[in-house]
Order: sequence, then C-alpha cells, then structure tokens
Amino acid sequence: MKKRYIVIIISFIATGLFFACKGTSNDKIEETSTTGTLTLYVDNTVQPITEDVVAVFESVYDRATITQVNKAENEIVNALLSDTAKVAIMTRQLTPQEENHFKQKNVVPKVTEFAVDAIALIVNERTTDSIIDIEEVLKVLKGEPSEKINKLVFDNQNSSTVQFLLKRAGVTTVPAKNVYSLKTNEEVIKYINNNAGAVGIVGVNWLVQPPLQLKEYVQNIKVLAVSNIDVNTGEKKYYKPSQSDIATGLYPLTRKVYVLNYQGKDGLGTGFAIYIRAHEGQRIILKSGLLPVEIPTRDIEVRKEL
Repeated sequence: MKKRYIVIIISFIATGLFFACKGTSNDKIEETSTTGTLTLYVDNTVQPITEDVVAVFESVYDRATITQVNKAENEIVNALLSDTAKVAIMTRQLTPQEENHFKQKNVVPKVTEFAVDAIALIVNERTTDSIIDIEEVLKVLKGEPSEKINKLVFDNQNSSTVQFLLKRAGVTTVPAKNVYSLKTNEEVIKYINNNAGAVGIVGVNWLVQPPLQLKEYVQNIKVLAVSNIDVNTGEKKYYKPSQSDIATGLYPLTRKVYVLNYQGKDGLGTGFAIYIRAHEGQRIILKSGLLPVEIPTRDIEVRKEL
C-alpha cells in the first residue's frame, strides 16, 4: 500500500514537471518563418479575409501565433513609423517620404502583393436605385450638391476607403456637408440596414464573408452597380464588384492589397507573406470575394469509360 502511494506521488510530480517544462518551452519558441509570435496590423477594410488566412496558417503551423490588430490606414502608418508595428496589411504601399524612416535605419522592406480589393457602394434594400454614377460620389466629396446622393457614410475618417476616394475626387479633406464617418465597417453596414436614403462605403469582403453577427444586416443591403466608361465603345455602363469585373478592370473602384514587412529580417512575417501569396493562401482569397494575384488552378481528371 505504501509503495502504491509513492508511485502516485511520483506520477503527480512527473506530470507537474512535464507541464512546467512544456510551458517554458512554448515561452521560448524561436521565431522562424513558421514558428514564434507576430503582431500583425491589418486595414479594417480587409479584416475578415485576413482573419481567415491567419486561422488557417496557425492550424497548419501550430507553433506560430499571430495576433491581429485591426486599425484604420492612418493608424497603421503611424504605428509603422513609430516602430510599434513591424508587419502590416494595407491597401497601399508607403510613400517615399514615409519610407525614409526605414531607409535611415537601413531596413529594407519586403512588399508582397497578394490580392485586389474592391470598394462597394451599398444602400438599404428598400432603395429603388440599383446603379450609381461615380461622378455623383465624387461631387459629394468635393462638397458639391448631388441630386442622387443625400448622404455618404464611411467607416472612419482615417480609413483607406476615405483616402482612396478623396484622391479620386482630387481633394485632401472631407467636406463638412453630406459626408459622415462612423468607426468601423460593421457600423456602416448596420447604419445602412436601418436607414434608407444613405449610401454606405465598405470593403467588398465584408459583404461576401460577413461575420456571423452581421449576416442578418447584410441580407437587407443592396450593392450598387457603379458607372464606368467602356474603353471600346465610349458608352457608360454599370458594373458590380464581382470577381470577374474586378479581374477585367471594369469595376472602377479597386486597389491592390499588400503585406508590408519591416522586420528587417526573415521571420514569421516573411513566412506569412509567402503563405498568403502561395497556392493555399490564394485559394482562401478566391473564396473571400477579393481577387487573388494568382488564380489557383483546378485539375480535372477525365475518366475514360470502358
């Protein structure tokens, strides 16, 4: 009986030592392209697809831990320039002026283009219009009156969607009238769900792959077809942000998506960028509503009947 108690005590001690050693080893995982920890700053516009890729990446490489931090574009740039962030996903590259910060530190960036995103214009399903002229949107952003648009609603005044459309309109600041900014893409979708007469602006990924809590709101939303001039006929036509129209360049509101790596070394950021650009990562992008840089191929086996 005494021996039995000794065996039990030794088992408990051994188990405790095992878990203690395991915790210690996890805390000291060396960072490589597939192991270690990484804080990844992500543009809110492409938050859902990044979450999907991160989840699959971590399931494949179980010794890798990626913490996703979702921010507006200006906040991400500030984090990079203050060295708070080292790796980010954005819908633009840094400007030459912004790059100077890293040149002074002899940090060579690794930029990986992995998708093409589209900005979607949305309205409440009760709205009768199903098309919109891009010129009307730009009018509102210039502070000019529009007969078609009473209110434009953005996710955030510092977001990449705002900056993208302000650049298209040729202005640098958001007008005081008829343009409203909330905080997130989720808030824009909920606002449009509850308010007819406003035009919302969100990343198309939020509509194709909405989080579970947003699905009922997305069902009450209509995606507008946006005008574009046909290069061959000169005729104005309207296109929705489908993958085919993004691929052919017919949809006018698109931008590229990048992994910007300023780690200055090969690490988990490098491995994630390689993965999202490789076959498996591009398949995830394809399902998200965005356009992958490389369309994954499908092998079709034709069987000969006997």
